[in-house]
Amino acid sequence: MEQGIGKIRVQFEGVEGTIILDKDAIFIGRMRLCDIRLDHRSVSRIHAGINFLDSEFFLINLSSTNLMTLNGRLLAPKKTDVLSDGDIIQIGPFVISAQIADDELTLSIHRQFISERQANNRAHPHAAGDIAPERASVLKVFWEKRTREKEDWGTLLRPAEKPQPGKSMFNWKPTGDLRRSWRAGMFVWPFVIIGAIGFITFFRYPQAFAEKPLADPHAAEIENSAIAATSNGNSCTTCHTANEPIENACIRCHQAEQFHASNTLAHQEAAVTCVVCHREHQGAEFEMKPAAVKACAECHNDNNAETYNGKKVRTPHGGSFGYPVRDGRWAWEGLHSEIADTIPAAQASATKDESEQRRRSREFHVIHVGRLIAPAGMKADPNGRVSCSSCHDSFDPVDVETPRQTCAACHSAETEGRVNCVSCHVQHPFSENRWSEFLGDEAIAHRRSILRTQIRRLNDK
Repeated sequence: MEQGIGKIRVQFEGVEGTIILDKDAIFIGRMRLCDIRLDHRSVSRIHAGINFLDSEFFLINLSSTNLMTLNGRLLAPKKTDVLSDGDIIQIGPFVISAQIADDELTLSIHRQFISERQANNRAHPHAAGDIAPERASVLKVFWEKRTREKEDWGTLLRPAEKPQPGKSMFNWKPTGDLRRSWRAGMFVWPFVIIGAIGFITFFRYPQAFAEKPLADPHAAEIENSAIAATSNGNSCTTCHTANEPIENACIRCHQAEQFHASNTLAHQEAAVTCVVCHREHQGAEFEMKPAAVKACAECHNDNNAETYNGKKVRTPHGGSFGYPVRDGRWAWEGLHSEIADTIPAAQASATKDESEQRRRSREFHVIHVGRLIAPAGMKADPNGRVSCSSCHDSFDPVDVETPRQTCAACHSAETEGRVNCVSCHVQHPFSENRWSEFLGDEAIAHRRSILRTQIRRLNDK
């Protein structure tokens, strides 16, 4: 942009002479250092400025406390407008008329109100506050000189668009500057009311908060349960409490005469809790035990990308199961102490074990031979129990292939063709019902007697 120097003439009505300022910028205000000094308390020390730029004069409002208008329109602080010939500037009681010819600006300054000082009291031309000009009709000049291009449309009290010309028109639009603001209570009370309704419904109609109802064992009123200390009776708060996880309620309830809510060490370290395997709110007829068996195969799968303590799980036994002998050695680790205590024969000849492999072989055959009832289609002894020939077709050498086929006769699938993992891998060892369908009467009686002693000891801790 081209910067030049404009000529500005200043005339004070009632004062002879004209001040000529050859500057590209002048200041108007109450300070003595201003180029045009207007001495009145409603005028700021430096109230306005006029710049000459690109052959045009720009008026700038430099006051943030006192008002200034251009043709009756308020010029906001730090805002700029272009002066045109005939414009009227008002600062406090001072009215400044602007005439522009070529690059010359003439400013005629007078006061709207005559002070009590005498009209012939003249002061320095720069001090306009000491001058008593004649009364002038500023409003009349404003309506004569204003133009449609200088009007400020789009303010809060004016329509957003310019009015359309015509004899009859209605351009008023409502504004929101006087509208009452939203009260905080309008938002707080709905949340309080809705929360109170939900809290009451939680206790009176618990089924409203579940996708599906509880399974029948949890929904029914069951008295004297052998595996639960108390009956749930379709109560939400029995399991769901505000200050503890659901698993605590499971353990607290399932400490009964025939069951102890124990967990394997591997699952404890992997943070596998009750609700991971035993799911609820799946419907009234949902069977939780088969679903838990199914969860074993879903978790222990090569496709499961989740890690547990930094370790990944995999599909066990290569996707199948069978005789736990690999390359002539027992891969089975043997009986847990809790299970071994329930089988007297497992401890009877423990002192004769020559090696760890011998112990594993003895324990494996003790829990099978002569103790389990042979299922239909399998060879059995005269009492209908499992014998050596039930699994082995020959013994010289020992047949290790047939057991891989016969294992499935007992360790069969319970859910959708999946392997019954828990028949070998004991999750809850202190349960009287494990393998009961295959045990003889004597084995069941002895097992229950030992287990009840163990469970009573654990529950009393």
